[in-house]
Amino acid sequence: MFTSIDKALVAAIMGILFIVQTYTGFSMAWATPDTIATIIGLVTPVLVWAIPNKKVV
Repeated sequence: MFTSIDKALVAAIMGILFIVQTYTGFSMAWATPDTIATIIGLVTPVLVWAIPNKKVV
């Protein structure tokens, strides 16, 4: 269902959230890998629709 790019985005975001939570003490209990994957899965089609392809000249 998810592409390798989506999986890489989830891994990057979870890594950033881990660092933020570890060093700042800021807790985001809702930020699970499943939640982040769902958000990315929902946002990706919207971005594909909103950002059109470059037109060939």
